[in-house]
Amino acid sequence: MADDKRINRKFCTEKIRVDYAHVGLFDAREQQHWIARKRFGVTPVRVSHARLLVGGTQDTSTGEKDRFVCYWFHTPNTGEGHVHGYPIEWDEGHLMIRLDPTWDYVKGVLIPSTETAKLERNIDQQYKWGQHLFKLYKKARPKFALSWHMVGPRAEDSMFYIERAEFQD
Repeated sequence: MADDKRINRKFCTEKIRVDYAHVGLFDAREQQHWIARKRFGVTPVRVSHARLLVGGTQDTSTGEKDRFVCYWFHTPNTGEGHVHGYPIEWDEGHLMIRLDPTWDYVKGVLIPSTETAKLERNIDQQYKWGQHLFKLYKKARPKFALSWHMVGPRAEDSMFYIERAEFQD
């Protein structure tokens, strides 16, 4: 279980929800996910990822965030436009997971761009975490089609429509 001193329980929960759009954090060291709570007057998909951590606010970050992979869960029609120039079908659900090829979330260090084998292993690890998160959201059986994406710092670092799932009643 993640260290509760890092997690701001007023703003997040570990229960996966598919009935509202939200941001989330995946603790790479503890293999634990957290999502923004639905609270009066707060739109969970607009909450800053740092706000989910003790010491972070809507306007400032915290160093503790460096061990967490950030992600966004969109229910149908809660997003708009292109992502890095790529068209997204916003009338469906989407799980967007940040991909950072040069950041090792477990060790908390930058990987030099010259160390291509380490970069590839790092991307593979982040991809596996994304697969894990997508399985959790699929298990919740949303009432809409759901796709997942990994969004890097540039379009060429990103992977769109990795997998799509539809759910029958």
